[in-house]
Amino acid sequence: MSQFNSMRSGPGGGSGPGVGPGDQGADGQRRGRSRFPRFAIKRPEVQPTEPLDYKNIAYLAKFLTPQGKIQSRKRTGFSGQNQRLLAEAIKRARFMALLPYLGRP
Repeated sequence: MSQFNSMRSGPGGGSGPGVGPGDQGADGQRRGRSRFPRFAIKRPEVQPTEPLDYKNIAYLAKFLTPQGKIQSRKRTGFSGQNQRLLAEAIKRARFMALLPYLGRP
């Protein structure tokens, strides 16, 4: 049984899977890769350079793919609130026939 416990603890002394002696600093804090990599990346929040208004067709068209889809938050860099405002403005412009539903203008 003691062999099993020693194998399980690994070289890092049982501080988690994949954590070796090189992953800990002198103060004992864990360094290196994050356990949850999607939360580790802090991208700078991008603010819209122009107002997100349905009448601003040239600016809204920048956030459409060639197929006419709205680009994701990951690609635009907007916050959730600004991304929702962008989607609402694009949908309103489509409804008023200022932007096409399919393809680029």
